[in-house]
Amino acid sequence: MRTDEERIAALHERAVVIEREKRKRRVFAVQTLSAAACFVFVIALAIVMPDMVSAITPAAVSGSMSASIFSGSGALGIIVTGVVSFALGVAVTIFCFRLKKWKDEKDRESEIGTKQDNGS
Repeated sequence: MRTDEERIAALHERAVVIEREKRKRRVFAVQTLSAAACFVFVIALAIVMPDMVSAITPAAVSGSMSASIFSGSGALGIIVTGVVSFALGVAVTIFCFRLKKWKDEKDRESEIGTKQDNGS
């Protein structure tokens, strides 16, 4: 039988665990939404990019985006393609890093749960 102090301590401990789980869910939701927003932004930019280039330099584009270093008029296309490629690379890198971190945390939690189940 537990004393009142032990019950109160267990109650406080459970409140801390519940708050930590809420915080983890919020952080995961924000990270997922951020990664999704970044991917949508990069994809939208890739779709709109040919129209942007043709609007800025109509002579540089003949039906599609020209990004050749051998033609003097394709420099803007190269710059825009490089920026979009860099943004996509950053987005994928951050997404993979977060995914690995999330998996490691899940593995650690399951390992702790297994130890607690075996110890009881």
